[in-house]
Amino acid sequence: MKVSFVYPVYNEIENLPRIVGETRSIAEGLVSEMEIVLVDDGSTDGSGEFIDRLAAEHPEVRALHHGRNRGLGAAIRTGLVNATKDLVLYMDSDFPVGIEEAGAALRSLTDDVDVVIGYRLGRAEGARREIMSLTYNRLIRWGFGLRVRDVNFAFKVIRRSVLEKMHLRSEGSFIDAELLLESTRVGARLREVGIQYHTRVAGVSTAASSRVVLRILGEMWRYWRRRREGLVGPAQVVVNADDFGLCEEINRGVAESFDRGIVTSASLLVTGDRLEEAVEAARARPGLDLGIHLALTQTRPVSPPAEVPSLVDGGGKFVADWRAFLRRYLRRGIRSGEVERELRAQIERALSTGLSFSHLDSHQHLHMLPGVLPVVVRLASEYGIGALRYPRQRRSGGGPRGVVAALRRRVELAAVRVLCRLGRRSLEGNGLLTADDFRGFVEAGSWRTETLVEAIGDIEPGLTEIGCHPGSDDSVDAELGWRYRWEQELAALTSPDVAAAVSHSGVRLTTYRSLLEGGTDAFRRERS
Repeated sequence: MKVSFVYPVYNEIENLPRIVGETRSIAEGLVSEMEIVLVDDGSTDGSGEFIDRLAAEHPEVRALHHGRNRGLGAAIRTGLVNATKDLVLYMDSDFPVGIEEAGAALRSLTDDVDVVIGYRLGRAEGARREIMSLTYNRLIRWGFGLRVRDVNFAFKVIRRSVLEKMHLRSEGSFIDAELLLESTRVGARLREVGIQYHTRVAGVSTAASSRVVLRILGEMWRYWRRRREGLVGPAQVVVNADDFGLCEEINRGVAESFDRGIVTSASLLVTGDRLEEAVEAARARPGLDLGIHLALTQTRPVSPPAEVPSLVDGGGKFVADWRAFLRRYLRRGIRSGEVERELRAQIERALSTGLSFSHLDSHQHLHMLPGVLPVVVRLASEYGIGALRYPRQRRSGGGPRGVVAALRRRVELAAVRVLCRLGRRSLEGNGLLTADDFRGFVEAGSWRTETLVEAIGDIEPGLTEIGCHPGSDDSVDAELGWRYRWEQELAALTSPDVAAAVSHSGVRLTTYRSLLEGGTDAFRRERS
């Protein structure tokens, strides 16, 4: 029997000295190969340093770390994703299960069983916890039809082959229920084992706090919605950098965030001042997928201004921003034929570089306007471009700083959501690949390491696009006036914490190109 023992750790310094000895006692005479996977979830009491010492002293111990506290579910998922043995035993690091009972539970995983789950024979948690646990179990049974005695007891033994079929997304305490719900979804055979519950003797439990309860309810709702909408596949993410070709600083940021970070694709702005420089950078990076960043504001048109007068100002430039475009659009001052002429010219300029392009998106998401989207869909079909950005952002994390700026961005997000709903009909039946979720509208120009880590941990099954704006020098904003933090985004995209979050969460980085060609493996081989 080969077993990975997984323990989430958060401020458990008093429990850790016994963790290796007691785990060895469970394994003695039963386990031929073992590893102890300890996941520090941003502890502040020295637990992280302690598990590093354990790993240095004991070859079977592996220490993994979250840069900040993310939640029980995130810690468990990190441990499960990194487990390497045939069987995975997960329990809390305060040892709610005795040595003899844990060993007996391991032995109960026979050939006809895939998952062993414990249920408590004795409870000493107080009346409030008793009521909460009973209510929670009944709620899971009513909402999902899962009939087990004790959904949230922190003791489970699972075959790794079964774990690999699951798509776990919980960051909080819903993880125990999600493990069981996913087990039933993939057809795993469950066995329940009664276990005498050992109360916590050290450390502090937060399982009954109102914040934890609200988080459980939120994650439960999202899981139910995913099942209802059929979003049960792996969580795949396209990380796309916009404005490639606009200026030297952005070109450097895009290249660096691909070379050293998690960016998988970039959108070429053919109306940018440094287009040729971006083209050369793209040619030097064949693994970087490319889209075309269609523009109707802020830059100069590819077409002669006299041929697109409704799109330009008196100086022959596009209008200043989306607000100016929208005012002219609502007054019916934008001619559809000129929009098509200009966007066609931009696509043809992009194709003239000899590069290949998998997707279309647009500067300030103007392609989602009702009078523009049908044009863009038609051009995508005509030029054989298979994917299109669909910027419907289901949830948002950290946006711009400041109450007024954050409120304005969320009002704008509500408007984009309306446009996405209106545009859904134009997208149906045309064969274009679109993402199930988009992250980066609210966060545009303000991604930080912590918000990006949180977003990656919160990615749901299906395909998500993360839009970003890396740059090597914030001074570029003095001319642009966008109030973006280019260097901050570059630092986040290349942060080791973000790379670790991708690895620990089980999220798969991909591209529109590799998905159109047949899967994420192609991207992995190409980039490696």
